[in-house]
Amino acid sequence: MLEGLLSADAGALYDAMVRSGPVAMDDPRAGGPEMQELIDLGFVRRDFRGDPVLAPMEPVRAVDHAILGAQQRLVEQQRQIVAARQQLDLLQTVYRATYGGGSDAAVEVLSDPQRIGALSLELCLSAKEEFLTFTTRHFKRKPDANTAMALPDAVTERGVRLRNVYERAALEFEGAKGVVEASIAAGWTMRVAPELPMKMVIADQHSALLPLDPSGMAGAVFVRSPTIVAGLRMLFELVWSQAVPIGEGGGQQRHGLTPAQAKVLDLLATGMTDGAIARHLDVSERTVRRHVQGLLDTLQADNRVAAVHAATRLGWLG
Repeated sequence: MLEGLLSADAGALYDAMVRSGPVAMDDPRAGGPEMQELIDLGFVRRDFRGDPVLAPMEPVRAVDHAILGAQQRLVEQQRQIVAARQQLDLLQTVYRATYGGGSDAAVEVLSDPQRIGALSLELCLSAKEEFLTFTTRHFKRKPDANTAMALPDAVTERGVRLRNVYERAALEFEGAKGVVEASIAAGWTMRVAPELPMKMVIADQHSALLPLDPSGMAGAVFVRSPTIVAGLRMLFELVWSQAVPIGEGGGQQRHGLTPAQAKVLDLLATGMTDGAIARHLDVSERTVRRHVQGLLDTLQADNRVAAVHAATRLGWLG
């Protein structure tokens, strides 16, 4: 009841009081947070005529009062937004003077590692529809589940789509399974490609960040040119369309495959070794080889490459 004006519990209490009458001051409900919420928002008043009670306000007056308060808060929020936008140009100038990159050039070369690292998160925060990334095997330090890019709630709550393509070699280290699981839990949809030309970050249609060398240690290029960003997005979509999904749908029945065989097929299609597949599935390499043989038999394939091609033709992959 009164969703948006009261919490669910406070709304239920007000509804009960409207139907059943006032609540005595010594009633356990009188000291609860729900009752305090009703008092603070003007839905309940203290009545000391006779025995002291907490009485519900007439709904039309209580709701009108609450709506007026909500409208006033919206007006104040709008005023704050307008003021913030008016300060944006000044703040941007100060920021660039402090941290470098003092131009609106279509392509900007960055050399400060801290600035480059901060910019990746800034681009994510600026995304309204999509945030796209390439992850290669060139790590500054070995990833673990704690390094999975968990984004602020404000990003995920506004429905930004998060997609990442891993280079196969980037998932063949010990602990890669934990990184994949943590990334999925953080809201990412992921695929694996045999190779990637570089790392890359793209925010919507407006910005991209690229390294100057494979490791990213030599600096980065910050791109604001709509034409170049559009070209980079086309590259991403081309790689995405040919990459193999990971962590999404593995284990579903596919025309006679067991759930375990389906998971092995997904990972086999990425080109992973038996050892890497075993680490992802928490099984032995012997078990992986047994599942692979089962796939070969089911798909009537002579080798793993032929099995992947056969599965692709059947629509079992991607």
